[in-house]
Amino acid sequence: MPFAGISLTRRVVETARRCGRFCRVLVTTDDQEIAEEAKSAGAEVPFLRPASLATDTASSLDTLLHAFEYMLGAFPEDKPEAVGLLQATSPLLQARHLNEAVDVFFNGDFNSLSSMKRVTQHPEWMFYLDTVTRQATPESRSGIVSSAAELKKRFIENGAVYLVKTSWLAESKSIYDFDRHGCYEMSAEDSIDIDTRPDWDYAEFMFEKRQKSG
Repeated sequence: MPFAGISLTRRVVETARRCGRFCRVLVTTDDQEIAEEAKSAGAEVPFLRPASLATDTASSLDTLLHAFEYMLGAFPEDKPEAVGLLQATSPLLQARHLNEAVDVFFNGDFNSLSSMKRVTQHPEWMFYLDTVTRQATPESRSGIVSSAAELKKRFIENGAVYLVKTSWLAESKSIYDFDRHGCYEMSAEDSIDIDTRPDWDYAEFMFEKRQKSG
């Protein structure tokens, strides 16, 4: 379906190309229609993803590793310092976000980085519940009476951007180096991740609202 008139595939490809920080923009898919849409948007689609990596249980990491290993063999002249994983389900991602994330990544000398949004619901304010007796037990007896200002700021990944150094990816087969992992913070509005039709409707509403406001 078109999102505000443009497919999600085209939108993420054009955002990546507009950023100007990537030497290649590739799309991995098992779908020929998506592949053609990606090519028309300016991406490379040098292979179709194998069926084993196109299931509901296939991980993003396995998909990325497959594409990465293909690239090493097909384009040995390319020696990128890092690779990025962008997901088409984050349509409010902008080129400026990518540029800022790349700057945070390299300026912090991180091996890995992911985009995140701030969490407003603190674990210290939560309760465990015995569903039989209805007894509620706080996660933290001291935290439950604390103000937000007294609690640590926490963040959760929004699924929009992942960056990882190729040396770390090749050695560890992981997009996380938790000893040297960076955070690029995005607003809650920019962090909308489409999983359901209501997500889609809300993302499209926010996108169109933003377009009207300039």
